[in-house]
Amino acid sequence: MMLYIIFLLLLPYFSNGISIYKQEKLLESLNESLKDESLSKDFCDICKTTMTHVVEMARNGTDIADIEDYILKRCLKEETQLPFVCEGLVANFTDEGVFVLKQTNYTANHICGAFVKDCSATDDPLNDMWRFVVPLGKPPVKGWPKVTNPQSTLRVLHLTDIHIDHEYSPGAEAKCKTKSGEKLLCCRVYPSVNNSKIKVPAGYWGSPYDCDIPYRTFVNAIEHISKNDKFDYIIVTGDMESHDVWAYSKIKTMTNVLNITSVLQEYFPKTPIYQATGNHEGVPMDALGHHSMQEYSKRGPAWLYNTFAQAWKRDLPTDTQSDIKYRASYAIKPFSGLKIISLNTIYCSKNNLYNYINQTDPDDTMSWLATELFESEKISEKVHIISHIPPGSSYCLKGWSFNFYNVVYRFEDTITALIYGHTHKDSFEIYYENADVNGRPYHVNFVAPSLTTDSHNNPAFRVYTIDGNYQGSSYTILESETYYANLTEADEYNPPKWKLEYKLKEDFGMKDLSPASFHELANILNNEIDVFQKFYTYYNRNHKDCNNECRRNIICGLRSARSYDKATLCP
Repeated sequence: MMLYIIFLLLLPYFSNGISIYKQEKLLESLNESLKDESLSKDFCDICKTTMTHVVEMARNGTDIADIEDYILKRCLKEETQLPFVCEGLVANFTDEGVFVLKQTNYTANHICGAFVKDCSATDDPLNDMWRFVVPLGKPPVKGWPKVTNPQSTLRVLHLTDIHIDHEYSPGAEAKCKTKSGEKLLCCRVYPSVNNSKIKVPAGYWGSPYDCDIPYRTFVNAIEHISKNDKFDYIIVTGDMESHDVWAYSKIKTMTNVLNITSVLQEYFPKTPIYQATGNHEGVPMDALGHHSMQEYSKRGPAWLYNTFAQAWKRDLPTDTQSDIKYRASYAIKPFSGLKIISLNTIYCSKNNLYNYINQTDPDDTMSWLATELFESEKISEKVHIISHIPPGSSYCLKGWSFNFYNVVYRFEDTITALIYGHTHKDSFEIYYENADVNGRPYHVNFVAPSLTTDSHNNPAFRVYTIDGNYQGSSYTILESETYYANLTEADEYNPPKWKLEYKLKEDFGMKDLSPASFHELANILNNEIDVFQKFYTYYNRNHKDCNNECRRNIICGLRSARSYDKATLCP
């Protein structure tokens, strides 16, 4: 699959602009445009013609420079992107895409069938299934613990999707576009773009538009948090790089990972920090190869995993180093009766082109996870899983997501928290027995809001209150608090005011934060528009309109902890 190459080749034919920098939204945008009945035939022909040529070049030994030149000319021809963006994207992604085409049997029919409605009857690679056999012997379900009077609780900070932009420029255009109407990563100065008339100047501390946050805002947030709260530990679930994916480099990413971690450790010198990798840590973005592929020593992410091992070692036992360096996952036991598993879900990313060489359990990570859970089950230990990509997101490949759904079901009494980021939204995803929304809800993904403002959000972070650290602790989440800053109220002389936005259980009148209570909340959001509107404001940390179709899609997402399964989970 050459998602980025397809996008570059077809982009000139789109009637409406699509933001090229928001790569995690790329496929959804492409799908929506190409699924249009009136456009699909034309796009099908265009896709098959262009991709047939690219596939032939890749497999006939055409020099990579010639393939890059072909794609670059297509990108530049219609002036849909700034030249340096075209050049950067082609330089970043073409080699990876061509390598994958050489290692697979995907044809233009496979590729175009995945994107264009009724373009091909060939199987869609996005929906490839593989079977993982979960350990047998599931014990009788005990049901979700009822915690009425906990002996003690833990307070846990959750940061995710920080996305620092070191080129953020106050006063630059916050609603930027290219000559042809394409969006860029905004709040930057682009010399080749006419910025003579600034419509929305970028704020000093950030702007809730298509912008990432300046470094000062990250430091301000961490300084505020460290002065105003105390935590038993901190969770950071990935994505530290800005969204200028055309300009990624290994040295920039390594520097950023080490720098952000050092800032966190400086402000929290005695508080353990447990991290997980995000898709934007890959170079190119999402490009985390598996040991089973050819040229692993050249293309694999050892450079990144070794950086994680170095950056995270202050807070982790030495026996985690080998797992981090092998698969960027690890397991630790911070308290008696609790294990935290940091899981690398970039192995489920649809934009990790290396996944298409072999989607079956990359680096045996699902097997490793099941073993860790089985060992905990045997000693009645509770487990929290922290990760980046929520498995219900369409960003996660179907085969991986379906298998993970089954693993969570098998170990539903052992797992007591599933914590994610990635979407930039404040949300959740529910697991149902037999994937039936009328059946028993058995688990829930907590999906935290981003610190970045990208996608028109105000910056935010989460704090969990967890039952724990005493004999017989359930280690379930008792309350989830979201804090944010309204950047329209901040300027050079008035720093952001970080404040409590809401408490989930308290604000929505939930009995507890059990899967059953989330199921009830989803039903209320479906039936009561005023309650949904309140939820939607929290979802974005901003005031936006959401029509009936928008509301239906969001509620569908809340009921879907399994990707590519909306027909089943959204009746």
